[in-house]
Amino acid sequence: MQFLSRRLALFLVATLALSLAATRGSARAAACHSTCTAQLAECKRTCPAGGQARRDCREACAERSTCTAPGARIRTLAYVVNECTTDPQGQTFGLKQKLLVRRGNCDPVSVMEVPPLSTPVPDRGGLSGGLCRIYGGYRVGLWSQVTGVFQRMAALPDSSGVLFEVTSRVSIAPAFTAKPPAEGIFFVRADGRSPPRRVSDASRFPNFLVVADVNSPIGVSFNGAGGAIAVSPDGRKFALIDLGPDTAGNEAPQIYLLDLRSGERTQLTHQSRVLGESDPGICCIGFLNTRTIAFLKPGEDARAFQVETDGKSPEKEIPPPTLVPGARIVPQFKVSGVNPNVLYVVFPDRLAVNAIPGAEPVDELFLIDGHNLVQLTNFGRNDTGGGLIARGRVLFFASANSTGKNPDEVCQLFSVNESGGDLRQLTHLPSDGRPSFGCRASWETQCSISGASQDPITGTVLFASSCDPVGRNPFGEQLFAMRPDGTGLRQLTATRGLTTDPDGTLHVEMPGPFTYAGQGRD
Repeated sequence: MQFLSRRLALFLVATLALSLAATRGSARAAACHSTCTAQLAECKRTCPAGGQARRDCREACAERSTCTAPGARIRTLAYVVNECTTDPQGQTFGLKQKLLVRRGNCDPVSVMEVPPLSTPVPDRGGLSGGLCRIYGGYRVGLWSQVTGVFQRMAALPDSSGVLFEVTSRVSIAPAFTAKPPAEGIFFVRADGRSPPRRVSDASRFPNFLVVADVNSPIGVSFNGAGGAIAVSPDGRKFALIDLGPDTAGNEAPQIYLLDLRSGERTQLTHQSRVLGESDPGICCIGFLNTRTIAFLKPGEDARAFQVETDGKSPEKEIPPPTLVPGARIVPQFKVSGVNPNVLYVVFPDRLAVNAIPGAEPVDELFLIDGHNLVQLTNFGRNDTGGGLIARGRVLFFASANSTGKNPDEVCQLFSVNESGGDLRQLTHLPSDGRPSFGCRASWETQCSISGASQDPITGTVLFASSCDPVGRNPFGEQLFAMRPDGTGLRQLTATRGLTTDPDGTLHVEMPGPFTYAGQGRD
């Protein structure tokens, strides 16, 4: 089960075209306090004077540090820390949330905090421990969007700032959701030295859809709908999906373009597909360039379109690529550029070797470059996805054991060249002994990866995972960073996950959602 729906039969179109240009000034981090740097230096001072013991000690210090490794520099990372507590009597104060922005190895800066409820409410969620227990049991931090107030986020391509959306109107459990200090879409500078500036109203279009799920302890799951904020390559405009009138005046999901400085809104589409139980009506928006946005209309007759950002031009259908008979293209939520692009393809007539109820067909990745179509994967599984192109290689996630280094079929990050060759397993996340759902996060199952991003300038790979590769994440999900070849893995966050006190008090603390000044998959 995925937070982002990958069961819709959709056509992929090239989306994000992020600017790779960044000035020297924006690339250099200003002087700041760095607790992780001080702690790393202190740890190394305790090491022996010389020899192999000293080298081993210093390496252990680095692996335990939340500083990134040399060659894995990060620019602007924004993430939410969510805390939920249920007392022994089953009472909770809901989610306490805090948005942090981190530049490089500088200490994260708190941008906005949402306190918990002032009066406790019964935490009933369909099983012992209620909503807090369910949230912690899934170990996917970004699912805080279901009952929390921080929704869509996006970092500007040059890493100078972050856009984030705050609203309590889309929560599935309003009594459980705290009131934020303000609602809307905000912009904050990456250094956090000035307060967030409100740009616009929040979208009324939900970030997720509630769908039936036999694998869920509460009988439902949450599939992605609204998607992320799409930022123009020059960082001056952004687009999102909101509800608005079609040509007949009826309300339906539409694409809106917003000016980052003035907040001026321009409605770009007037389509009539309405929001359904498992159909968002419209999805997967992304800038092809500063003047053109691509999007998808889902359904059995899924089609790709583009629309100009002037607000005056009609939508134009994009002819779909031709694939092998029986294959269907589904949306790739963030890709690395206009050409070439990665296609996420479903084969409904093929049974996956790791089929589970609701996820039986085979998924594979293809690369389309002009008129050339290249198959990148041939795993025969149902959880291969992603597809970020950088430095001549395609980064993706899968639970395959094609390299012989993943016998427990844990969700890992891999890369291949653009011809589909030279397969490399970049991560070696350890099994935690739970039943495996591969890269499909589900209730109390094997650890997984729930998000990945790659910096187009530094090459650094960031991802969220509930696995424990460095021995500091036994109970939840954390953010990690590594070099593009998979070395230099570091755990960037240190939240407590799901823990229970001797008196029965239950605590959950996890990061998510997160956004990074680069390309990514949600």
